Amino acid sequence: MSDTSPSYRSHSLVPVLLAFCACFVDVVCIIGLFHTFTAFISGTLVVLCVEVFHQSENALLKVFVLVTFLVFTLFWYVVVTRLIRRKKVAIGHLFALEACIVAAFMLVAGLGDPSGSGPLAPVTLVAVGLSTIAMTLQNVIMLTILNHHVPTTMMTGNSLKLVLGLADYFAHPESRTGSREIVIHQTLVISAFAVGGLLASFLFGYFGFWVLAIPVTVLLLLAVLPSVLEGLDDEGNADKDAAGGIPTATG
Repeated sequence: MSDTSPSYRSHSLVPVLLAFCACFVDVVCIIGLFHTFTAFISGTLVVLCVEVFHQSENALLKVFVLVTFLVFTLFWYVVVTRLIRRKKVAIGHLFALEACIVAAFMLVAGLGDPSGSGPLAPVTLVAVGLSTIAMTLQNVIMLTILNHHVPTTMMTGNSLKLVLGLADYFAHPESRTGSREIVIHQTLVISAFAVGGLLASFLFGYFGFWVLAIPVTVLLLLAVLPSVLEGLDDEGNADKDAAGGIPTATG
């Protein structure tokens, strides 16, 4: 049952899609759940510092998010690391679980009315809690299983790597291939993060919390990613065999 999945660990599409989901969910939470961050937890801490002296009721919601984040980060870390030690972890199953939690968040918030109920209403706390639980799971997956990949819930480090990659590209011509790969990868991750946020911001005004169906779909795609990649690899190998071991040219 163990699935450390080289497809996940090696494929650059994984952090790109996760960055898209993280910013998408955060923008939905900011707009619909009283300026609350659940993926970029530093944002919640900053907002808490502002609201504690100006909007104390909203500040309590941020405290709830921080506590939930700490508790479930510990919970997921213990669970996932135990599964890794027992070689019973399947990354696809974890992404499917994250998709289910985000879907539950969408249903609770979509059927309820967090914005109209208030920051400490049960529906708001449940919605925020589910979103935070989903994002802590994503963070733990990145930390424990996909730890060589770039961060997906905050872009500060990625932006720094992008700038340093550009500097290395021009300063060290002998290593431009590696620098180019870094620049391209960081650009894709940061761009996906921004696209997720912009799309969420645009669509939320039309569809409300139901726009969360988009990150749910992306996470389900990630859940089946190894089989998709293996299928693509099989097709590529078939093309090579048909061409006598020489890859067919593409436009």
